[in-house]
Amino acid sequence: MSLLGSEDPAPFSVFNNRGASDILFTSDHNGVAIPSKLKNLGVPSNELRRHVAYDIGIDAVAHALAKRFDAPLIVSNYSRLVIDCNRHPGTTGSIPSISDNTIISGNEQISAASIKAREKEIFREYHSSISRQIVAMQQNDKHPILISLHSFTPVINGQFRPWEIGVLWKGDQRLSRPLINKLRYNKYLTIGDNEPYSGSEPAGYTVDYHVEPSNFLSAAIEFRQDLIEFKSGAEHWANCFGDALDYVLTQHSF
Repeated sequence: MSLLGSEDPAPFSVFNNRGASDILFTSDHNGVAIPSKLKNLGVPSNELRRHVAYDIGIDAVAHALAKRFDAPLIVSNYSRLVIDCNRHPGTTGSIPSISDNTIISGNEQISAASIKAREKEIFREYHSSISRQIVAMQQNDKHPILISLHSFTPVINGQFRPWEIGVLWKGDQRLSRPLINKLRYNKYLTIGDNEPYSGSEPAGYTVDYHVEPSNFLSAAIEFRQDLIEFKSGAEHWANCFGDALDYVLTQHSF
């Protein structure tokens, strides 16, 4: 039996799929939707407005960047509590039963069939859309540069995270290193170098799956949520990062 009903949104949305840029922006934790059959996963509605459910503010950042660079943008429409589209299926956190002290009762004692349905109808569909976009770009003589966009909570476990923007990398630093260096020209900013997360952590499926086999240029970018929660902040920090990205792509030969 299908997980998604006729009234549920599609697992992903694609914007500006014919954009002129070589850049492809993705947003793995963009949406807050939960399939109607899952009854909000047993989570109170106020908890679904927290960072545990989605990347606060990243939608506005992503759209601002896609517009600025005339680049395609692909976003996941379902909450990361249903299935995390940036974690390898079957790993810790892929379908969490607790996140930052929020209990997700609908994910406790979940059946194998339910796990399979979420992977098939949401996770795989989202990543298939990214694969199709990459192929289409290559067929149009483009050299895809994948920028995976995320946001992070300013406080976790009582600890404040000072970074305004974090640039994550795993092994390949061709794009991430010059981005970090350019962003750090502004001495008033605290720019994360593999902070607040490391690109080598188990999360990072999008880059692992789509980038590494083809050796595309890529970076995962994290914006602090309190800075981008409202539209004016989202546009400001999208421009701050966009200026650095524009400079790096113009001044460097890859």
